[in-house]
Amino acid sequence: MTKKFLLFLCFSFSKSPSHAFVFSKLPKERLSSIFELEESAGNVAEELRKKAEKLRKEVASFQQEKDETIQAEKKAAEQIKTEEEAIRQKYSAEIPIMKGDGSTVVERIDFPPRFKSEDSYIETFEAPLPLGLILGESEDMPGLTMVDEVSKGGNGVIAGVKVGDIVRACTACQTIMKAPTWQLMAGGIGMPETRRMMYNIDGRPFEEVMEAVSSNRMDPEGRPVILVVERKETVNEDDTDI
Repeated sequence: MTKKFLLFLCFSFSKSPSHAFVFSKLPKERLSSIFELEESAGNVAEELRKKAEKLRKEVASFQQEKDETIQAEKKAAEQIKTEEEAIRQKYSAEIPIMKGDGSTVVERIDFPPRFKSEDSYIETFEAPLPLGLILGESEDMPGLTMVDEVSKGGNGVIAGVKVGDIVRACTACQTIMKAPTWQLMAGGIGMPETRRMMYNIDGRPFEEVMEAVSSNRMDPEGRPVILVVERKETVNEDDTDI
C-alpha cells in the first residue's frame, strides 16, 4: 500500500503545473510577503529611476552653467581686446618709417599719452612749408614741444593744427654720402643723398626740434611736412590768431 500511494503522489505531481502546485501549497502569509517584496522592488526601481533623472538634470544644468561661464569669459576677453584696440587707435598713428636699406614702409606707431588726463588723442597732419606755426617748449611738461600760436590762413592751421597741440613727431631730412662698394674700395667718398625720415620729438632739445622741422626744405621731392600731434579733446576751437 505504501509504494502504490507514493507512485500515485508522484504521478499527480508531474501532471500539475509547477507554479500552481507551489502557490497552492504556500500559506497565505508567505504569498503576501512575496507580493510585498515585488511591490517593494518596483518602488526601489522607481526611486532609482527618479534619482537617475535628477542626476541627468543636474549634469545638464552644470554643463549649461559651464558653457555660459565659457561664453561670458570669451565675451569679456573680446571686450578687453576691443577696448585695448580702441586705446591703441587713439594713441597711435600710421607714418612712413625708413628702414635700414633706405626703403620706406608705412607702419602704425604707438605714442603713449603725455597729457596727464586721458582726454587726449593722436592726430596726423600734412602741410607744406611754411607751416605758419610758432612752437615753444612746454612750461608744464619739460621736454615737450607745444604749438603756441598759429597763423590764421597759414598752411598749418589749414591742415588742422591747433594751439595747445603737443608735437610728438615730424618728418626730417638728412643728407648722407652714398656710394657703391667698388667706389668705396677705390677710396671714393660717394655722392650726397637726401633721405626723409620720421623724427621723434619727445625729450629732444628745442633747437634740434626746430632744425628738424626746417630740414624738410631739403626734401628733393618737395613733399609736405608730416606732423604727429597729441591733442586734448577740449582744445579751444578759436585759438587761431597771431
